[in-house]
Amino acid sequence: MKFNDMHQMNRKISVGVLWNLASMLLSRGSSTIFTLILARLLAPESFGLIAMMMIVLELAHHFVQSGLGQALIRSKEVSDVDLSTVFVTNLSISVLAYFLLYIGAPWLSEFYEQPELTNLLRVIGIVIFFNALKVVPIAILSRRMNFRSQMLVETFAVLVSGVIAISLASNDFGVWSLVGQSITTACISAGLLLYVTSWKPKLSFCLASFQRHFAFGMNLLIIGTIRILVQNSYVMVIGRFFSAEVTGLYFLAKKVSQLISQQLSGAVQKATYPAMATLQDDNTLLRKKYRQIIQVMLFIIAPIMLLLAALSKPLFSLILGSEWMEAVVYLQLLCMVAILYPIHAMNINVLKVKGRSDLVLKIGLLKNTSSLILLFIALPYGVFWIVVSQLVNSLISLIPNTYFTVRLIGYGLKEQMLDIFKPVVAAGASSLIVFFVVETAPLSDVYLLMSGVLLGGFTFLITSLVLRIEALTLILTKVRG
Repeated sequence: MKFNDMHQMNRKISVGVLWNLASMLLSRGSSTIFTLILARLLAPESFGLIAMMMIVLELAHHFVQSGLGQALIRSKEVSDVDLSTVFVTNLSISVLAYFLLYIGAPWLSEFYEQPELTNLLRVIGIVIFFNALKVVPIAILSRRMNFRSQMLVETFAVLVSGVIAISLASNDFGVWSLVGQSITTACISAGLLLYVTSWKPKLSFCLASFQRHFAFGMNLLIIGTIRILVQNSYVMVIGRFFSAEVTGLYFLAKKVSQLISQQLSGAVQKATYPAMATLQDDNTLLRKKYRQIIQVMLFIIAPIMLLLAALSKPLFSLILGSEWMEAVVYLQLLCMVAILYPIHAMNINVLKVKGRSDLVLKIGLLKNTSSLILLFIALPYGVFWIVVSQLVNSLISLIPNTYFTVRLIGYGLKEQMLDIFKPVVAAGASSLIVFFVVETAPLSDVYLLMSGVLLGGFTFLITSLVLRIEALTLILTKVRG
């Protein structure tokens, strides 16, 4: 690749990542603030009921996408016929998905022994239609590397829906305030995405176009379905064998832990995937880029997640109150799971860039099988050990996740562990100091949080300089350049 092309590629990736990070900070940050406010206003049971419905909603949304959105982004050329074909496919599947959801709602209520789930699910299921409308516009904007528009749309939708949800919760609407939040977010974002793309949907369908895109998306559809079933199996099992309150505690801890790790990883994946797809034939350059991405991501994520774990007790005590304190230990464990998420995500991204969705399927089957085995081993011992099983599975899954990456671009488990070793050590050392202060210092929650953040940030930065962490050099070079 020529120098000018390489410079342009770096610029696109950097700009894309920055806009996606801005989107994460604004939309996801706002979403988390609203979630914490709603948690203060609502009981854990309300979040438990929403958690019980998530598996059905996520499955429906995934079937609507059918991997076709990523297929559009990855394609070197896309015609209006291709866009219309995917749009019609998504819309048609959404109708079928909602029909199945509507007739299956009573069964879900009976499974969880929560009668109110029937009406809740039938109403919140409307989001399926709106999510179907978003797939093509998002693909169009991603192909254009236009993440700014996506950020603005998502942020506006989150802000409006958050205000509506708080208003409903303040007026004793309970769990329905969370339902209203979901529907409002989906509705606003779908309408605005269609508007900003200036693309007008056409009800035309081309079988050849569908077959071409579905050939890539099919494996992603299968493994995504399995992934959703397995990931939500934790909520399903907790909801079935424990109370709605315990389910709500676990669900909120999971939601908070995923904010930074998964959203940052998603932002980077979203920004780098279209750009990296153009480098799919240059293994040396791909390896170099992915190595830099993983280093920088762990340098950012590891200290944030471990600091969050160390400060989770005063954080929950100050913001949420005593009824949520049992969720602290779940959050601390899930923060450790979250540190490993970017490694898993980036290795899967390599396979997608290479067009090897078949390998994504094989790896997913192995990982999800081990996840289910560990879940059912842990079930008799309670929710704490169920969460521990997630951490164990995440560690085990590093082996299959990196197996094919080393074969495709020569970047295996050993090299990746060496690249993240120093950032994790620095983050671990600083968070242990903060945890010791939290457990021993006779300070109020406010002062513990303030001093913990300052102390953790300072010690991490000093340790990073002492260890000469490469990611810090990369960031400083980017800022100076």
